[in-house]
Amino acid sequence: MSEEFTPGERILVVRCTDEHDPLPAGATGTVRAWNPTPWLRQLAVDYDPPHDHRRLMLTLTDGADIVEKL
Repeated sequence: MSEEFTPGERILVVRCTDEHDPLPAGATGTVRAWNPTPWLRQLAVDYDPPHDHRRLMLTLTDGADIVEKL
């Protein structure tokens, strides 16, 4: 089974594929919510400055966005 996340865990963005305004690789944050539904696998994150104004959810399905736990 693929990696699971718990609210409060710290993550590092390895790749963000948002077509309009992607987060840069290396952005960090704290998991706010995790939707493990196999067809969605969506991660809500409270990002650290300077990206703390962002509310972009990361989609971890089919290698779209990639994160690592810190």
